[in-house]
Amino acid sequence: MSGYSDDAASRTSSSTDSAFRDSFGSLADRITLRVGERRFTTLRETLIQSEYFAARLSGRWNDADEDGSYFIDADPALFEHILSYLRSGNFPVFFDSSTLTFDHAKYLSLLGEARYFGIRKLIDWIEKKKYIDVVEITRSVIVDDDVTSASMHSHMSGVSGDSKVDLSTSWGFKKIYLCPMGFSSHHGNPSRCPCELLKRREEGDKFRDELVLRAVVTITSATFNPDRCLGHGLASGN
Repeated sequence: MSGYSDDAASRTSSSTDSAFRDSFGSLADRITLRVGERRFTTLRETLIQSEYFAARLSGRWNDADEDGSYFIDADPALFEHILSYLRSGNFPVFFDSSTLTFDHAKYLSLLGEARYFGIRKLIDWIEKKKYIDVVEITRSVIVDDDVTSASMHSHMSGVSGDSKVDLSTSWGFKKIYLCPMGFSSHHGNPSRCPCELLKRREEGDKFRDELVLRAVVTITSATFNPDRCLGHGLASGN
């Protein structure tokens, strides 16, 4: 017969359910915050990594509202990033992939919140602009003195989808070789023109100025380095 037992299964299930519940914390460990018009629910151990919450939830003050929640006078849109950092330890990256620029104004606003809530590592990360190291920006410049559809296709074919391309054009003049016999297939190609070689060696090749379209193609690419925004240890530690 099998060694299966309903009692054993029940104990195993009960143990698993208990571990599952513990991973989310008990009801007593859950804290609800009212930030502006939004409500956030998280664990006490998550919040006390912040010096502000460590003091406020220490038991020295009894300032919870009647429903047990705590009112926080802060911008909920910014607090969302504060709470995300406390939960994961990962630093926020405010980078616009379409313009390939960082949102420095948003970092400045978040720095004020990080100081208010006493989150030392986040303060240090923003103050020293360590977020810049998360994205590596590279630029390459191509100068095309005679733009054609083929040359533009060549420039653009190797550009990745997350790169930004800036194109500036101007008109200019370029000296173009003239075949002494007037063959259009030799036009602009002295090395491929066999016409009147002796005369050309004595008198030199003939050229004329022709109007051409010139272009400067700047390709800017961004490489994301996720390891550089991963936090380690407690958010308020050293």
